[in-house]
Amino acid sequence: MAIPHFPPARARRQRALRATILALSLAGASALAATPTYTWNNVRIGGSGYVPALVAHPAQRGLFYARTDVGGAYRYDAANSRWIALNDWTPASNFNISGIETIALDPNDPNKLYMVAGMYYGTDSGVVLVSNDKGNTFNQVPLGFSTGANQAARQTGERLQVDPNVGSILFYGTNNYSGNANTNGLWKSTNGGLNWSKVSGFPALSSDSTGAGVSFVAFYKPSGSAGRATQTIFAGINTKTAEQTGAILYKSSDGGNTWSPVWGGPTGLLPQRGQIGPDGYLYITFSAFTTDSNGEHYGPDGLVGGQVWKYKVDTNQWTFITPFNNSNGASNYGFSGLAVDPVHPGTLVVNSIDRYDSEGETMFRSTDGGASWTDIVPNASFDTSAAPWNNTYGTVHNFGNWGGSVLDPFDVNHAFVTSGGAIWETKNLTAANTNWAYGQNGVEETAITSLISPTPNQYNAYPLISGGWDVCGFTHASLTSPPSQFTNPTCSKVTSLGYALNNSTFVVRVQEDGWNGGATKYYGAISWNGGYSWNPFSSNGPTTKGGGNVAVNTDGSTILWSAPDVVAYSNTAAYSWTTVSALPADVKVVADGYNPNLFYAYQRNTGNFYASGDKAASWLNTNSSPIAWADQLAATPGIQGDLWLVTYNGLYHSTSSGWGSWTRTPGVTQATALGFGKAAAGASYPAMYVAGTVNSVRGFYRSTDGGNTWVQINDAAHQWAGSNVITGDPKVFGTVYIGTNNGRGIVVGTSSN
Repeated sequence: MAIPHFPPARARRQRALRATILALSLAGASALAATPTYTWNNVRIGGSGYVPALVAHPAQRGLFYARTDVGGAYRYDAANSRWIALNDWTPASNFNISGIETIALDPNDPNKLYMVAGMYYGTDSGVVLVSNDKGNTFNQVPLGFSTGANQAARQTGERLQVDPNVGSILFYGTNNYSGNANTNGLWKSTNGGLNWSKVSGFPALSSDSTGAGVSFVAFYKPSGSAGRATQTIFAGINTKTAEQTGAILYKSSDGGNTWSPVWGGPTGLLPQRGQIGPDGYLYITFSAFTTDSNGEHYGPDGLVGGQVWKYKVDTNQWTFITPFNNSNGASNYGFSGLAVDPVHPGTLVVNSIDRYDSEGETMFRSTDGGASWTDIVPNASFDTSAAPWNNTYGTVHNFGNWGGSVLDPFDVNHAFVTSGGAIWETKNLTAANTNWAYGQNGVEETAITSLISPTPNQYNAYPLISGGWDVCGFTHASLTSPPSQFTNPTCSKVTSLGYALNNSTFVVRVQEDGWNGGATKYYGAISWNGGYSWNPFSSNGPTTKGGGNVAVNTDGSTILWSAPDVVAYSNTAAYSWTTVSALPADVKVVADGYNPNLFYAYQRNTGNFYASGDKAASWLNTNSSPIAWADQLAATPGIQGDLWLVTYNGLYHSTSSGWGSWTRTPGVTQATALGFGKAAAGASYPAMYVAGTVNSVRGFYRSTDGGNTWVQINDAAHQWAGSNVITGDPKVFGTVYIGTNNGRGIVVGTSSN
């Protein structure tokens, strides 16, 4: 391969550099092990994601469901006080349906469960998930239009409901997305959710992408009878037009065929949640949206001016019942969460939202239909021992942000509160001093960005260190106990982790600084004790953005940092940074798995590949350009010059530090993540784990012979919507960690063979 022309001195350096890079060795491959049998479990984190709502079945004690915006739904296992994930079967090919927009139960049949799934407007079609066995299995019914489980205003609900008199009838109110203008409105099913038709007599939505659209549907059961469809139905309208005109509530008196506005309610507000109680009142929480330089905010952020009202169904009378506020309502926060006790007339709770003052978010409880209220938080205690890292700033004094509630129909003392990062549970709600504890046991909703499982060291090495969205990252001393969260500094998101293979006490992270809020920005940190404690970079070097990806050579003497705006390296004890002008910003970087002098870089949009033989000081473009748009560059631990490119077109391998041709791995036609673990017995090549498509089947695979052959290690029930982050454990053969794509946290797979 020709070397670009340089002046004589530089040419000599480049020839020496190339000679260094091309001094390669390759370990031998091993025979393929027997087909493994894997057991899967969550790595314990404890919450951290948004749970917009919980629902309780009125006819079966202990039957609760939770919906999340990105991580599927959960069913409560009352006997063991834990939550069971219901959507781990979601395939990577349809990851969009791992978010649950709304959930509904048949009050007369505890086995029936209905959910609308689909995260984003304008993407793949949302689906109605219909279960006849409490969510153990589902039929999928495509809607033909997109839904918004992870869009603005997802705190509203529930917009899907089952007729309490005829269980085969369901109504579903859509969002207000402009791209769905032809399908926006109200939809009806008369055969248990298997087929749907649009209700032509429902004119309420503006289809201008403002608000939630239909925020809730509520049936007035006394207007029907067993076997005779409910005639009086309400729909909350959460759009900018409704807020301006006052047409915030629509009513049907003929079983949903025709609809008209209900006037007389509050003005300038948007309905959040609505439920009809046994006292014949429709209770509704309201909030006002805000506008700033980033646009209009319809929640769960940006809600203010909250009020609570009730509407007497048979007399059409509105009553203002906002807790502890005058007729103007709350000015600095909203109301959204609502739970009406279906057994005890006049008993309900409501939740504040976006209350970021000294009081913080709270729950208000009333037993007299809203005439008087009890503020729960001032006399409440909060036990965070189930996830101590989630103890905000060491002093938890409220429920966290974006709260919603559910009351136990069978136990007036039992209730749950959801938030943006946890589920709280109490068993003494009626006491003067309530006790709350984290009740999200089993709910794992962290979105994972990076994983490393360090090689053994004098501390025996933690099994796992992880980075994630919104939570910075964690050091996992145990897979079954809550981890410790990164501090010194904290951050919003760790984008990359690296460590020295031959000295795993040395760990580096780079990150986005979002939660810090101070003048000093911290874009990275170093641990000299394997992740036990951290120290921020002494400087951010040339980057003004932070984040990106980081590589550490095998002995920990050099850090290479590729940020979105610049690439830099450090090999000094003070960790000062030197800009790498030879590399474009935001390249993928990796250190060689054996030789501490070798580093590599890959430019995703062009496919250009670069190599350095002097600890990142100087670089050559190898001109090999195997393929553009690869998403991961990986180096095989313990083998010099052995590299892999992970792409949507397959898995590419180089045994010569990226020089010359790259070989496409047979059978792997698509890959999203690659990781390495301890080699199989008798093998010299590390075990490989890949998320992707092998022999036309998408899943998770293991190879023990250097990628020559692969075996699938997951099954149809364990897909987690795919993954972009995976690593094996170098300490235990067969153990693999998967960072799930859509908020199911980290799953660990173990196998004895």
